[in-house]
Amino acid sequence: MKCSLRLEVMYVDEVHICELCQRAYEPKEINGVRKLKEYKGYTVDLRLQQFRKLEYGKLPQFIDFASPKGKKLLDQMHEAVTH
Repeated sequence: MKCSLRLEVMYVDEVHICELCQRAYEPKEINGVRKLKEYKGYTVDLRLQQFRKLEYGKLPQFIDFASPKGKKLLDQMHEAVTH
């Protein structure tokens, strides 16, 4: 099914992020502090173009959007937003 909405796309080193995903995962401002949103346990940072996971007692994970794992997460995130 094709979406009939006209959408803007943000290009990130050959990674495409549609306007719906940008809106869904843009930071939320709470009392002047910007809180990043999460997807599947990863913090989504559109500005730095990466997913991050920080767990106590474990090394932090940083996944660039342009990496194979990052592209897979972006695809899954897009599917969740558009359905």
